[in-house]
Amino acid sequence: MQEYDFLLMYEHKVRELDNLCLLKYELDKRGYRTKILYENDFELVKSNTVVYKTRVLVVGYCYTSSSIKDYASYRIRFDKVINLQWEQVITNEQEKDSSSFRNLSGLAKEIVHISWGERNRKRLIEKAGVAPDHIKVTGNITMDLLRPEFKGFYLSREEMCERYELPSDKKICLFIAGFKYVEASEEARRATIARFGEGRRRYLEVAEKEQLTILEWFKRFLEEHKDCVIVYRPHPGDGSPRAEKMAQTYTDFRVISELSVKQWIVISDLVYAWNSTAILEAFFAGKNPMHLCPYPIPDDQSHPLLMKMNKITDYDTFSKSVTGPQIDLGLTKEIVNPFYLVDDEKAAYVKVADAFEEVYRNNAYTFSRKQRRVYRHLYSFRERMVIAFMGSGFLYQIYGWLLHHVPFGFVQRRRQWLQAYQKKEYDRWEKMNAIEAEGSVEADKIIRKIGMLLQDGR
Repeated sequence: MQEYDFLLMYEHKVRELDNLCLLKYELDKRGYRTKILYENDFELVKSNTVVYKTRVLVVGYCYTSSSIKDYASYRIRFDKVINLQWEQVITNEQEKDSSSFRNLSGLAKEIVHISWGERNRKRLIEKAGVAPDHIKVTGNITMDLLRPEFKGFYLSREEMCERYELPSDKKICLFIAGFKYVEASEEARRATIARFGEGRRRYLEVAEKEQLTILEWFKRFLEEHKDCVIVYRPHPGDGSPRAEKMAQTYTDFRVISELSVKQWIVISDLVYAWNSTAILEAFFAGKNPMHLCPYPIPDDQSHPLLMKMNKITDYDTFSKSVTGPQIDLGLTKEIVNPFYLVDDEKAAYVKVADAFEEVYRNNAYTFSRKQRRVYRHLYSFRERMVIAFMGSGFLYQIYGWLLHHVPFGFVQRRRQWLQAYQKKEYDRWEKMNAIEAEGSVEADKIIRKIGMLLQDGR
């Protein structure tokens, strides 16, 4: 069993890995034992017993007690939990509705939450009932690598053009797509409607119209202009069959999911987005991002901050913005500040590390017996017995031996069922790991680069 002070877990590599490497660099510098781990790490998923023990489990989301189980299951032992809460700008409906899953339930109310600004802190206290001392306002760590001291962190435009065979003599227009679940299966769409409510059905209907219209704009524009390439950036973890089909016809239209959205922002000439808070990352990068929105998003399904932005609602305005005058987003740091605390003096990752140290040292944040009992009972009695049996080692080895050597028909059928189940599950997790798991080499490379930039800047 491996032991750490902080186990930093992530769901989507392109969204979270750079940020976690920045945080790990700071924590390691302070002398803590840390590890970055994909939440569905293949070796973790395959294990029958505890693999890691950590003082503080760091997760990327936590809405219910089961959210903690999604990350830790029975394979990670922990004393405390911190939620980095990667999604903090929520819809108007969710912000007002205390019963919304975004406003937490169960153990999620009792762990520590990192908040980018005061608005989210106020919501967590008033709507979710989180204790004020369990919310740490730090600013948004996702913006830190856009600070002056990290200039040179991202690949250059020339390197990106060579890597992805983009025409270097053409203007690169990045489109950040926020069309989550628009092209998902009917089952997945029904599940998200059940989770978010009927308002999500109206939202998906509008989002589909938006996507189809914007793709038509892109087709028309590329037919009229030969000096631009459009890079379509899907929402992390989502496929985009419509865009991929279009890319087969239009050579200057590319669908690319790799690397962080900030990497693409810094090398693009123009940045566009639809209903994505990544547009704020372009804003902090000093770009002039533009919000494409052909149809009004229902007020209850829109975001308070996105509603303040100026929008491009017709093709002619979009076309002119690429070749001529651009539309100002209409944001200022004063408007953004309640959502993303702006601090030019101290980077958010340093404040997050300060908060981590406070939680690490203070026993008040340790899970109580009652909280541990609640977590343990997320598993049924039968599941707990199976877990205990698998962790018994010697008995489980005997069970495996019997399955492979006892010739009785019912035993062999059980072995065949178990092998078929494991193959199906393991194949699925292996495929996910091929996409998401970074391996220590990639993280180490990022951390070394961060260290070199910070040392050069001193």
